[in-house]
Amino acid sequence: MTADPNACLRCGFQLKEIGVEQFRVGGTSGGWKLLVGEWAEVGEEMLALEVLACPQCMKVELRVPRQS
Repeated sequence: MTADPNACLRCGFQLKEIGVEQFRVGGTSGGWKLLVGEWAEVGEEMLALEVLACPQCMKVELRVPRQS
């Protein structure tokens, strides 16, 4: 395993930074979403994750963004 944090975990190629995306976490899904509608989203939160892609093996990795 390599010590470079910007190297792909699979092939070792240099990862390309795509940016920081917001992902929804929590809330309710499935049948409950149909029954309670928008109220199902009350418990949702947004989680920021940095997206990186490997141009060699085409895999995507997510990590916690560095604090500015």
